[in-house]
Amino acid sequence: HAFLPLPYKEQLEVLKPASQHFVSFEAMFFQDFVELYGSDDFDNSIKALEVFTYESSSEFAIRQFILKYEEQTLEQMKQWTQSSCEHLRRLACEGCRPRLPWAIALSKFKKDPTKVLEIIELLKHDESTYVQKSVANNLNDISKDNPEVVIAFVKKNLNKSKNLDWICKHASRTLLKQGDEQI
Repeated sequence: HAFLPLPYKEQLEVLKPASQHFVSFEAMFFQDFVELYGSDDFDNSIKALEVFTYESSSEFAIRQFILKYEEQTLEQMKQWTQSSCEHLRRLACEGCRPRLPWAIALSKFKKDPTKVLEIIELLKHDESTYVQKSVANNLNDISKDNPEVVIAFVKKNLNKSKNLDWICKHASRTLLKQGDEQI
């Protein structure tokens, strides 16, 4: 930020092409930049997170936008569920996990995961293993605070397809370890 003394939108125009030279965890400072300096510019920040998630993941940074602009962010995440890019579809799911490890918890979604389930429903038939794992992990998070929600999901979706069966099983791992009789 100190070395790019430009308006925020222009800083992003410098950072977007630069981000293509970084991958994985080493690239996450781009998303951190957006989280730190872009919280008052929803439109440009969301577009930047979209670009930055291709080579890394914006799942941590998006959470600040969920907290500040919940409806707008969730609407954008629903749009990403329809993307041809598996990275954006995964971001839509991973970013709204109530208990994403190493990230700030989304307390509102821990109490009521209804809005998260809307995104899960849009992605539960996704063909990408990358996205399927995110759906299952999100459901497993939900099971820790709302086991009845995940039990209902499993009852409704089990034996529908091989991929959905895998999601249900992986989503149930905490409940299985606890010996939940319904699951």
